[in-house]
Amino acid sequence: MTSPAISAQGSKLEIAPLGATPTYTRIKGFKSFTGFDGQSSEIDTTDLDSTSKEYLLGLRDNGNFNFDLNVNRTDPGQILLEAARASSAMHLFKLTLPDGHVATWNGLVKSTPLQGGVDAVLTGTVNTRISGDVTWTEGP
Repeated sequence: MTSPAISAQGSKLEIAPLGATPTYTRIKGFKSFTGFDGQSSEIDTTDLDSTSKEYLLGLRDNGNFNFDLNVNRTDPGQILLEAARASSAMHLFKLTLPDGHVATWNGLVKSTPLQGGVDAVLTGTVNTRISGDVTWTEGP
């Protein structure tokens, strides 16, 4: 029986400046990711008639999207990432999964720290903050 699991191999991440017709640039060296980790705030609606705490959910917060990459200072996508961090400007991101599902969102590049060591390539963990909605489109 074939597993319904989706392999992450072949996923790609792209970035674009905000604009009417975005032109995305692929970020090369993309190795792994974690994200869409936000949660809604809780609004306390408890009053003096309540017998237990009562809540509603506030606005959805889509959280962060962080990813690891092999550093390549000549890659146009990584150059655009560094420019986004330096300018603090909002950028568009697009994650394409191997099954064809695509997520797009606006985000801010918060940090681009480097890691290196003996017998190691330079790697980085890029930390971004999602602003607004994440839009998913279905694959084929």
